[in-house]
Amino acid sequence: MSGVMQRLRVSQDAHSYYLVFAALLLSMTLVVDLLFHQGMDNRWFVWVLLFFCLSGALVTFVLGRRVPRWVGTTCVVVFLIAQAYFLGLDDDPASVIASVQQLPVVAFYLGWFVRPRLALALIGLCLVVFSAVMASNPLFATTGAIGTPVAVHGLLGLMFCFAAGMYLWRRQVRLASVDPLTGAYNRQGLLDRLEYQLSRRSLYRTPLSIVAVDFDRFKELNDTRGHAAGDLVLSRTVESWQHGIRAGDAVARLGGDEFVILLPRATAKSAQEIVDRLRLNREHPWSWGIAEAVPGETSAELLARADATLYARKRARRERQSSEDAQ
Repeated sequence: MSGVMQRLRVSQDAHSYYLVFAALLLSMTLVVDLLFHQGMDNRWFVWVLLFFCLSGALVTFVLGRRVPRWVGTTCVVVFLIAQAYFLGLDDDPASVIASVQQLPVVAFYLGWFVRPRLALALIGLCLVVFSAVMASNPLFATTGAIGTPVAVHGLLGLMFCFAAGMYLWRRQVRLASVDPLTGAYNRQGLLDRLEYQLSRRSLYRTPLSIVAVDFDRFKELNDTRGHAAGDLVLSRTVESWQHGIRAGDAVARLGGDEFVILLPRATAKSAQEIVDRLRLNREHPWSWGIAEAVPGETSAELLARADATLYARKRARRERQSSEDAQ
């Protein structure tokens, strides 16, 4: 039994854990209502919600990280409909207050685990619907049994928890797409942005160029001065690039001393002008290759062309140096 529980715990991620614990928390509030709220007229509905929460928690815990995000979003929508129903009860202050207290749990989920566009649309809909329902409920009137401040505090708590969830989502995305050493995007972060820019290019026909960069004799630097010195050179160079590129441009580290600079709205000629500017104050020499996107080209093909240009440049330089040494 302990082995099964251990496997189930290992199979979880932040999304499944949040769904499980949120469902259990909401289940406990429903149990409290069933035990102590004697004047409740809608017990059958509470029992349905309790079954929904408990079964959802069990299924989510069994599936773990395999639970699709749309399942959580669907559960949130169902729960928000239920909350709108409870908030509209004008003869049951206890149920209304309980609903107000549960709103932050759902708002936090929307901010953290639902894609921003859908999350913003849902939270905006929630604010409109809940505001309308509360405004029409005499319990939330200035002289009502609950009062207007409770309604305002509930909506403010809703927005605060949504904003906190959005912050965690953005932080999670950043950690997954940024190279920790240099602060540049990592390979996945580059591919995401490159795919987006290629799709924009196909729609608006704007130019797009990338610059493949490889540091010269970087292994020699690591061998003679140590890896810490090499890391410092990389981080300082990326910092210099980020100050020198335009708004909307991006720097990515593919690995080791290999980098790509993404230049939307730049032809090969203007990309070369940007490279010339970046090379003025370079701490360590680096080589580059430029490729301008052509219609129908994939991100892999564009990166391959930039790499080919880079290594052709390095090969030509080595041959020229060899020729000069021979003379």
